Amino acid sequence: MQQRLSTIRLIRLAMAAAVVLPSALFAFGSWTTYRNLHILADERLLRSLDVQQEAATKTFELINLTMSNASDLVADMAGGDIRQNGERLHQQFKKYSDAVEVIQSIWIYGVDGRPLVSSSVYPPPSQSYADRDFFLAHVKGDVGLYYGQVYPSSFNNEPFFTISRRLARDGEFIGVLEVSVLPSNFFKFFAALAYTRGLQYALIRQDGLFLARYPEVPAGSANQLGPQTRFRRTVVQSPAGGYYNSTSPIDGVDRRYAIRHLDNTPLYLTAGIENATIRNEWFATMGSHLIFGIPATLFLLLTLFAILRRTQALYAEVDRRAAAEGALRQSQKLEGIGQLTGGIAHDFNNLLTIIIGNLEGLQRQLVDADAKIKRRADNAMHGAQRAATLTKRLLAFSRQQPLTPTPIDVNRLMTGMSDFLQRALGEETALEMVGGGGLWPVEVDAAELESVLVNLAINARDAMPKGGKLTVEASNCYLDDAYCSRHSDVKPGQYVLISVTDNGVGMTEDVMQHAFEPFYTTKQPGQGTGLGLSQVYGFVKQSGGHVKIYSEVCDGTTIRVYLPRFHGQATADDYPLIAPSPRGQTGECILVAEDDADVRAYVVDTLGGMGYDVLEAAGGEDALRLMKEYKSIGLLLTDVVMPGMNGRKLAEEAAHLHPGLKVLYMTGYSRNAIVHQGRLDPGVDLIQKPLFHEQLSTMVRKVLDR
Repeated sequence: MQQRLSTIRLIRLAMAAAVVLPSALFAFGSWTTYRNLHILADERLLRSLDVQQEAATKTFELINLTMSNASDLVADMAGGDIRQNGERLHQQFKKYSDAVEVIQSIWIYGVDGRPLVSSSVYPPPSQSYADRDFFLAHVKGDVGLYYGQVYPSSFNNEPFFTISRRLARDGEFIGVLEVSVLPSNFFKFFAALAYTRGLQYALIRQDGLFLARYPEVPAGSANQLGPQTRFRRTVVQSPAGGYYNSTSPIDGVDRRYAIRHLDNTPLYLTAGIENATIRNEWFATMGSHLIFGIPATLFLLLTLFAILRRTQALYAEVDRRAAAEGALRQSQKLEGIGQLTGGIAHDFNNLLTIIIGNLEGLQRQLVDADAKIKRRADNAMHGAQRAATLTKRLLAFSRQQPLTPTPIDVNRLMTGMSDFLQRALGEETALEMVGGGGLWPVEVDAAELESVLVNLAINARDAMPKGGKLTVEASNCYLDDAYCSRHSDVKPGQYVLISVTDNGVGMTEDVMQHAFEPFYTTKQPGQGTGLGLSQVYGFVKQSGGHVKIYSEVCDGTTIRVYLPRFHGQATADDYPLIAPSPRGQTGECILVAEDDADVRAYVVDTLGGMGYDVLEAAGGEDALRLMKEYKSIGLLLTDVVMPGMNGRKLAEEAAHLHPGLKVLYMTGYSRNAIVHQGRLDPGVDLIQKPLFHEQLSTMVRKVLDR
């Protein structure tokens, strides 16, 4: 690591030397270039004002012509006459306003400020506008054309500024003619003039009020320039216009401005360019004045920079590959352990079927036996059931346990488990369940997800021997490409995140590396099997998800479980009712295919005791032979994993001999014959080993009655 830092430091020193040594050459000709660029900027601003003035003059001539036409229409009318001819005037005014794009509407207001005619709406609104500047300006006398401020539209249209004139008859004030002008048309024209970034154009009243501006006045900023601004002072000193530099109080940008008075109006046209743009152009122009040695210096600098980047990239790639190889080795190790445990679990399930089956039979025969003998039989059954649970966890880790995924609401599942988890944690540990708003549904095996949360909660409780707090939180999240590139076992996409956080003793880095391995535990002997987190790992992987541990010693641990989002609706919980063990009906025949003689003997004996007629076969070939001889077989109960012909192949062959034959599979380890990606194939009925009397009788009856 020290050698890496030294190498990078030397490359950076070489880059600094390549910049510092020739830096004096950049000053050559800089002042002349800087001065010429300012002169050029003034010429460009002047040309922009010429174009603006030509366009603005034509626009206001059209507006004045429209106002004259509108004024002529009402020249001989009093206020009452105007109101009586409102509909005709509305139609004519509408034609005038539609003919000129920049005009939004034309209005005539009576002496009380209420509209008499409007091109926008008929009849006009009854609201008084006597407090508006375009009305007040004409009340006391004739001021000619008045250019008013910008107002928001009352009819959900664009904002507008006003141009108004006094209406009088025989010298008596009868109202105000007002034209609403769209600043947006000036904005579009100004935007078309902008040949580079940093330009600003505006139409400003003499008192500094903005009527139109490009870019727009930022929200919350003042729309008028104060008396002490450079614009107002320049107008006072030079009414025709001029140049000045100023930082705009509107947007805080330092610009070079040129302003020009618009003839026969109290309006000014302005054009401005950011001084930063001029400086940037100066920096770009100076490249033509650089001496021939600069390209060589730049080439050297870029070469050194490329070397630096390639060196850093090489070191980063070395680190990334080392991390990826470590993750691959860990994944391969867990995969190898999973295959081994899956195979062991298969044999264990067969053995446990024999043990549990015979213990159940023994318990039924010891109903009236001595209490000590019954207790010993019960203890043996308890041990067998614990072994079955252990085997189930091994299968979960190896991702060979058949799952029954359904769309579920994680919020609802967590709420339903909160009381149970609190009892499991004890009084010294506080539990906080935090559901997510708008949480997406997931498609997983609900019972296994509950088991995952219980395992994580118990592990957290054991990590807080003196009590503490456990937080279980659910939320929506998205795993992006960057995260997935560091974790090759997960794909980018939308996930529901379940975080289980404790403030316990935490884990070291070495413990986190081995935490998901089966039988790995940091607890004292006899206090844990070491299969809790391995079961979590297997279930999450089998469900297409991802699990990650974050922990700091003495600060606590967070385990994050990512489950893929299900695009659909979660189903309501459905709890089956407990029913007594069903029995067979007269004449119902079941064919049992099982390669393990002891397991087969137990199943045959159990089914016979339920009242069924039972045939047995040691393999697929024997089963097919029996099916040809006996036509009364109603159910095929077959092991999935058998030498030669497996259970799935046997069922397919049997369907040809007995169309409509019902099939029930039993397995302790599926080997992908009827389970793919952790899900039962459609239409498959399965009972998992080790087999219990109640479980077997209920499932057989269910399949036969279907």
